[in-house]
Amino acid sequence: MRKITIIILFFLVATLDGKSQNLEVGFGLGTGSAYMFENADNNIDIDYSLPFSSYLDLKYSKPDSYFGLKLKLQYLNSAIEGRNWKSSNEPIDGDVTSLTSMILLEHLKENSKWNFGYNFGFGYTHQEFRQDLINLSPVVDRNFMSVSFSGIISSKLNNNLALQLEPTLLWTDLVGSFRESDKWQIGGEDVSILMQIGIKYKIH
Repeated sequence: MRKITIIILFFLVATLDGKSQNLEVGFGLGTGSAYMFENADNNIDIDYSLPFSSYLDLKYSKPDSYFGLKLKLQYLNSAIEGRNWKSSNEPIDGDVTSLTSMILLEHLKENSKWNFGYNFGFGYTHQEFRQDLINLSPVVDRNFMSVSFSGIISSKLNNNLALQLEPTLLWTDLVGSFRESDKWQIGGEDVSILMQIGIKYKIH
């Protein structure tokens, strides 16, 4: 997935040779609710804190096209406390961190001061789960596919700069979610809802 992302990024920059094409870069921060279903499950002792999230993205589009193509890096970190229901009910005082590289299709027309849109797509997630931060227990690494859907509320600050609010649904390990429940992982197959605010700058 990383190689594909680099290839697509190179292609976008290489083909940006006319005034009818746009390249935009964005950055944002936020929080929300991480791993909602596991957090709400009364049958297990797990509690996720409010997460910290951030993103960096690059979007390529043409003014006459309905969708633009966006590459997005989504970072998510949440502390976790409780009991390890996968391994002898051991205590947990750690965190879950993930970085997802995504390819998205985005629709956003910018004809007025306030504009509304959405994007959706899929990505490759690298996740690290550390059970005990105090004693620095070994990190458990996982890799899986994820899907994302975001709404967009955008406010123009000037011709090149805009403030954006993005409520995002991030479904990690979509395929694993349909396995039998005894095969699910801590912080793995689940849905996180994020509210992120950021800045978008139009390069060309």
